[in-house]
Amino acid sequence: MKRIAALLVFVAVLSAAVADAQPENAEPINIERFRPSLDRFGFLGFNGSGTLGHGRWNVGLTTWNSNRPLRIRYATDGIIEDVIDHRMTGDFFTEVGLFGRWSLALEVPLVFYQNGETTRPLDGRTSFTGFAVEDPRFTTRVRFFGEKTEESQDKPDGPGLGLLLTFPVPIGSESLYASESQFSFDAQLLADFHLIGAGAGTMLGWRYRVNNRRFGADTLGQELQYGFALKPPIPPAKDLFGLLELRGTTTFRGRSTNTLEGDIGVRWTKNHVTLTAALGMGFVRGLGQPRFRAIAGVAWSPQTNDIDADGIPDSRDECPRLPEDHDGFEDEDGCMDPDNDNDFIPDVDDQCPNEEAIEGRDLDEDGCTDPD
Repeated sequence: MKRIAALLVFVAVLSAAVADAQPENAEPINIERFRPSLDRFGFLGFNGSGTLGHGRWNVGLTTWNSNRPLRIRYATDGIIEDVIDHRMTGDFFTEVGLFGRWSLALEVPLVFYQNGETTRPLDGRTSFTGFAVEDPRFTTRVRFFGEKTEESQDKPDGPGLGLLLTFPVPIGSESLYASESQFSFDAQLLADFHLIGAGAGTMLGWRYRVNNRRFGADTLGQELQYGFALKPPIPPAKDLFGLLELRGTTTFRGRSTNTLEGDIGVRWTKNHVTLTAALGMGFVRGLGQPRFRAIAGVAWSPQTNDIDADGIPDSRDECPRLPEDHDGFEDEDGCMDPDNDNDFIPDVDDQCPNEEAIEGRDLDEDGCTDPD
């Protein structure tokens, strides 16, 4: 009996060792969750609805360092292990505006460096350290509701709705989890409101994959994307804004494939250059969601010399962000004059907009002095 028991123990230990040594199923996936906005008028991880004016363009580079962005949950025993410890990624992008409501962009993301090792082979490998090329992306955006951007404007104020479509080209590195090697696309509905640089916005999107991708015990399929953002001014500094953002995804397949991240940062523009810095934390750490993320970006965009598109150059415009109303009254200063004669009756309702009604002699409140 002792020999039989010893034999059973030996067989159990050997079976466990064989199970641990078996390669785990890990199909090609692109673990990158963060995609920076294409211009300073967007937010941090998603864009605003407004596009650049016709023929206007910008270029930039956003980099970020992700801490433990990829873990695997083994299907054999459910143990969770880090696959990538650190990943430094950069996204080169350029964008051009067309017809005031449309834009086209090209993004070239690169994994500058990542490091990580596993105790069990994934596709025959245990080391995932090195440089990688991610899938380049073509992006188009259209603003179908809200003011269009004039050629002399940077971006219009007010509410807006837009649609963004992104198409990755699957030529990146599969071995370092920088490509899914299949067709996919993102479709995002963008809604926002901006006023003199400050703004608030939301995003609701869908990521489509031709085929699901398995990684250990988890499966990546179609994903719902969502985000909320605020961009408040930081007084008294000029052109300095805060960035507060919450983004997430869900595949409706359980917590391990859901993600949720919160970010806080600042954005500052000086002349043609915009600098962005932010820190993020993963609250729900599904596939590709790091514990922490540090973000830095720089973009260059030729600024207009007439921000409010009122025909008065900013060098002579006393109200560069508010357009002149061009009603024949002090139209040279660039400031809106809603009540030319200061009689507390708005010009739109004033029958005598340039002649102040004598106090007590405008009983019908039409802005004109009543006859004797």
